Amino acid sequence: MAKIRVGLIRVISDLDHEQAQVHGRILEQAFPTLAVLTQAIDGFPGGLYNRTLEQQAVPEIVRVGRALAARVDVVAVSCAADPGVDELREALSIPVVGAGSCLGLVGRALGTKMGILTIAPYVPQAIVRALHGCEVAWRQVEGVHRTTDLPGAMDAVVQAAVGLVDQGCRAIGLACTGFSTVGAAAALRQALPVVVVDPVLAMGAAITCVLNRRG
Repeated sequence: MAKIRVGLIRVISDLDHEQAQVHGRILEQAFPTLAVLTQAIDGFPGGLYNRTLEQQAVPEIVRVGRALAARVDVVAVSCAADPGVDELREALSIPVVGAGSCLGLVGRALGTKMGILTIAPYVPQAIVRALHGCEVAWRQVEGVHRTTDLPGAMDAVVQAAVGLVDQGCRAIGLACTGFSTVGAAAALRQALPVVVVDPVLAMGAAITCVLNRRG
């Protein structure tokens, strides 16, 4: 069977080659039918950690998505805010997925109270829309304001998740793909008796459910 070719867009610019490939490796290890080609956007060294930056990055995300499209079967935007996803869907003839909407749809399918961990003082709208009508609580991780704050912040991540569990959440969604980079889902599963939804893996699940390449 031929593999599904995924064009993965990273939204942090100042990544070395190994750092840039982390999300692609996560996808390929969890979903062996995927082959990931990664490209980062230019001009956003700290990532997209507020709504202004998310909007400013849309033209660059669209540029990168257009460049990838000829070589892949699906484009995936590795950001929980789904910046540029709607615009890419209008511009491209292949499927486009975003980490935020995929995370939210997995959470919706679980049918339980969903706790959302964020790095910003709000839940990304892509997740809010996907979870519309569901019972949701959320918390910003203390001391974390952007993706680059997450390394070394695992104690604070666990404490924030504990707070959501105390509020009755039976599942935790990670509202930043930086949580995937630092392995937060595995750490939380070890620490707490809850389901944890990783945004990068949620994209992989969506892609493999809707695309099928036969050799």
